[in-house]
Amino acid sequence: MPDETPKQVRRPKGEGSIYPFRNGYRAVVTVRGKKQYFYFPNVTKAEVGPKLRAILNQRDDGTLPKGGDATVSQWMNHWVETGKMRPNVKAGYRSIIDRHVAPTIGHLKLRELEPEDLEVLYSELADGKRARPTRSRTAPSGSPRTKKPMSETGIRNVHACIRASLNKALKRGRITRNVALSVDTPAVAREEMRTLTLEQTQSILNAVRDTRHEARWFIGLVFGLRPSEVLGIEWKHVDLDRGEIRVRQQLQRVSGQGMVILPMAKTDAGRRTIPIPGDVVAMLRRTRADQMDNRIALGGSYVEWEHDGEPTSLVFTQMNGRPIDTGVDTRAWRKLLVSVGLPIERRYISRHTAGSIMVAMGMKIAVISNILGHKRTSFTLDTYVHPYESDKRDTANALGALYSQSGI
Repeated sequence: MPDETPKQVRRPKGEGSIYPFRNGYRAVVTVRGKKQYFYFPNVTKAEVGPKLRAILNQRDDGTLPKGGDATVSQWMNHWVETGKMRPNVKAGYRSIIDRHVAPTIGHLKLRELEPEDLEVLYSELADGKRARPTRSRTAPSGSPRTKKPMSETGIRNVHACIRASLNKALKRGRITRNVALSVDTPAVAREEMRTLTLEQTQSILNAVRDTRHEARWFIGLVFGLRPSEVLGIEWKHVDLDRGEIRVRQQLQRVSGQGMVILPMAKTDAGRRTIPIPGDVVAMLRRTRADQMDNRIALGGSYVEWEHDGEPTSLVFTQMNGRPIDTGVDTRAWRKLLVSVGLPIERRYISRHTAGSIMVAMGMKIAVISNILGHKRTSFTLDTYVHPYESDKRDTANALGALYSQSGI
């Protein structure tokens, strides 16, 4: 174990120096005229000598990792700012770095980061020690704020961000190992997806008949488009004569940027064409007529929303032409459920419901998978297809009757 007194051990000029640090030793080596620091955890004074010699050899033959004195925060900020990522992914990673990495392990040298540092971080996130005090929406006014533990999924997202950044550092030769690969993250229990029944879905569709956004809710509930896909449809993607909608992009809110259009990759199965029946075509014609009426009525107050300097022609907008914020969409969904006497469900239940109803109708799984925009039919079956309780009960009764008749 390291000596009690953190006394630096002097060595011949150019050979570096070592001193006790944390639970091991730290070495100082001059590389191209600048000092670099190297951490050796869990080693004795006798063991640190050969390790330092290996570093000096790497320095002399030019194979020494280029991490220098960069901290975890410095490297991860550089990685997220320069990496080629979708805007929403980049915003999510930036939030993780700012909220969870920088205040905890961000000050550590990149090459001195240890698996135990990550384990402590994840433990504190799970215990709520690193959380911001919040007050539950259902709590009485004036009640104290409490710290809420991070979910297992949230911790895994933090870990994924750290692991990806360290993978890039490893490829760049800035570290010699990715310590995140040595850390176990919490297992996430698969949540059973809920769906609305056919009767509940029909009650919602009846409630939106002849309203401004009947087509918007119908497309999401019947064809299972993601909410962001519905909001991102432009008129150039709609062929009313052929009865088709081409799904090509999503409208999402990105932190620091507001509402943005995110195009899908060319190979993404999400790029698909969905045939629509005559009723939906009629709904969309009424939507377009309503937009034209709003343009005339509002005059100069009507906004032709632009994205990246280019005007857009979104199908579903606010009355003044601006895009519908995803938060506004979620609140409208909750209000709609309450209006028909249904409990509040998360927005994505419309997508799960659409897949389940299509299966109950006996549609081919390959067709369902294509409509939902999945690459693999197995994913459609495993994730989005849910048998209704009534169907399971009918099957159980039929099996019981069969075996009763056979005398078993």
